[in-house]
Amino acid sequence: MKKATIALTIILSFFLGNNIGFSQNNFGCDAELSVEKNRSVKSVGEKGVFFTLILKNTSNAKKNYTLTSSKSQQLCKKSSNDSKSTYNNSELNVLFMLPSNLNSTTSDLNVTINANSSQKFYVKIEAPEGIPYKTWSCLAINAKSDSCSATGAETILSVYVPNPSEG
Repeated sequence: MKKATIALTIILSFFLGNNIGFSQNNFGCDAELSVEKNRSVKSVGEKGVFFTLILKNTSNAKKNYTLTSSKSQQLCKKSSNDSKSTYNNSELNVLFMLPSNLNSTTSDLNVTINANSSQKFYVKIEAPEGIPYKTWSCLAINAKSDSCSATGAETILSVYVPNPSEG
């Protein structure tokens, strides 16, 4: 009986200890990342395409966030009337910009947001030369606060690369 009680105590201590530790590691992950007007699907032209995103700090403390991009592991959204396009997930060039400084672009961005406030920023996506036409690329945009060990807030941008000669 004592062995069972000791084993149960050890198991409960382990699980309770991990939950407390896990909660502490996720403290500060209070963020919402959204695409303005839910326009997360666009075509990229010769001069690129812009997405307007909004990052909201939902915590009661000022936070510093790092914004990054990566290829999404999800399938891209595909227009139902374009049966010839593919889910290639081609490499695209991604740049971040703040409205206060449109001349400064960077492949990742650090931004500080006051408690319960939002920051608008732009993501410019360009198709490099030689990219296959009629393909989709899906990009994961991630916002992670310095005090967050989890993945942070994320949104997916779906970008179609049309054939420019087809107008």
